[in-house]
Amino acid sequence: MKRVSPVHTTLVLLSLLFFSCEEEIKTDYQSFMDKDYPSALLVLNGEAETISAYSAEDDKVYKNLQLVGHNGTSEAWPADMVQSGDSLYVVCSGQNSIEKYNAETLDYEGEIYLKNGYNPMTLCLLENGTKAAVAGYESDEIVVVDLAAMTRLSGYIPSFEEIALPAGSHRESRISESDKNAVGENHSRGTTGLAVSGTVLYAGNVRYDSSILLTDSNGNLISYEGSDARAAGYFREGTLSVFQLGDNFASASLIREINLQEQFETLGGTPYFPGDGLNPQSLFVLEGKLHIICTGTNGGSARTYTSGEYIPNGYSEGNIVPGTDPDDGVVLVMDLTDPLNPGLEKIISIGGSPSGFRDSADTAGKVLYLAGVGGIQSYNYAAETVLRGSDNTILAGSDPSTDFYSHVLYSSGRLYVSDYTHDKLNILIVSDNGTNYSYELAESHTIGDGPGALTVMTR
Repeated sequence: MKRVSPVHTTLVLLSLLFFSCEEEIKTDYQSFMDKDYPSALLVLNGEAETISAYSAEDDKVYKNLQLVGHNGTSEAWPADMVQSGDSLYVVCSGQNSIEKYNAETLDYEGEIYLKNGYNPMTLCLLENGTKAAVAGYESDEIVVVDLAAMTRLSGYIPSFEEIALPAGSHRESRISESDKNAVGENHSRGTTGLAVSGTVLYAGNVRYDSSILLTDSNGNLISYEGSDARAAGYFREGTLSVFQLGDNFASASLIREINLQEQFETLGGTPYFPGDGLNPQSLFVLEGKLHIICTGTNGGSARTYTSGEYIPNGYSEGNIVPGTDPDDGVVLVMDLTDPLNPGLEKIISIGGSPSGFRDSADTAGKVLYLAGVGGIQSYNYAAETVLRGSDNTILAGSDPSTDFYSHVLYSSGRLYVSDYTHDKLNILIVSDNGTNYSYELAESHTIGDGPGALTVMTR
């Protein structure tokens, strides 16, 4: 019989003693589940393509608890997230799908695949959260889905009526308008924001063209130094599509597409120049009115005309090039007396590059908070007055041209802000002294790579 070395036996016993005394090593997911929080803030990380969590109860951060994008055929590009009932839904724009997760365990439970090239951007809950309308940015359509059954209910409904352009015309031609096609052209719409009022669904259309050519008053291309002259910028006239929902919210039909730029100019808004569009991004029905948050140029730095380049009529050297002004955000307030034919009644010039989100309203204070480039803005949607504009933003960034706050959520006297640039979750305490609001940065946590959409998960 082979003898066991006393030294070897001692080492084995010491090893067993060491490992038996060591605390169990837990993952963030195990630690999060063990806490069994009644509620927590969930953060959708756009770059990491994960879901993280934060608990205000004990000020704890739990990173990358679940991967999103289970289709796996391409990058997920997660764009939106919402809880409805016991389930959590994530919009994966890159994989053209709506994913379902158990809201308590974050377990993946399946997907609704839409179609190639749909690029869903936002999800609007219908019928007490059992159904939803989904905006398709690249396909310029909306679709209605059943969230409980995880099936598609409607067909793909265009946000505009297709029309044929005159023979020999180019894409920048203007032709006679119809009731449904507000601008008379077949440019891409870029359907983004959605809002519902009763059985009427509203969809904002960015309306864009990556290659905008300048034309004269007769629709002929302008040539400059032997080349077609192009406008700076990307956005064209923004539009609003109005849909009638039917069949227990299982279908929708386009009623009309409204030219927002036309109504904007009627109330004294800046005249349109190719590339200098309103860029409507998010929609809200508040106090019985439709509020359309128009991001405008989307941040960056303004550029001015210089010598040696084509300068359109009405502009001079040194003037800001249309489509490059980062301080052109506005809110369009639409009257809904006739829900199928809303009309613009007020322009709120808030500046900056604002965008609102599903849970960014303080409904008690009637304040809507808007994320964007360079800081958080706000306005009183009942009084329709600006509280914090682009010249007085909340959480002003160190570099307003690049600091990007991608999402904001208000809950129980706190503002939660996704700082996409610095991969942070910023938490601000909101105080109301009766005359104005003040904000104190209470916490700032590294939360994941590219934080975006926020939602409060409740068990």
